[in-house]
Amino acid sequence: MRSWLRNEEMALKELMQRLNAVSQCTDEIMHQDIIPLCAADIEDQLKKQFAYLSGGRGEDGSPVITFPDYPAFSEIPEREFQNVLTYLTSIPSLRDAGIGFILVIDRRQDKWTSVKASILRIAVSSAFSESLMKAL
Repeated sequence: MRSWLRNEEMALKELMQRLNAVSQCTDEIMHQDIIPLCAADIEDQLKKQFAYLSGGRGEDGSPVITFPDYPAFSEIPEREFQNVLTYLTSIPSLRDAGIGFILVIDRRQDKWTSVKASILRIAVSSAFSESLMKAL
């Protein structure tokens, strides 16, 4: 009985340690999301114009983000890609962003494999976790 009780106490302590570690990691992640990006902070990345808000809207009011033909799209560093998409998706109001985004992806000069890779890269981006409506 005592050994069983000790095992239960050890399991409980281990569980508490793991929960504390997860809680700490979650707090760190949430803190990163709270810090807003400013255009001045990523000015060089925005100047590349591999993605931009065109100002257009869908029938339901969803903002349009355009990905023009950009030959080095696959070579954009992930952090840079995430920064620009996070910034662009933070510009519209929360109500408009809540509707979702329409993406216009211009890859008419590329092969289908490149088109699929572009769509996949955009789709797995944390900036579009739940807000992606259509990709054209």
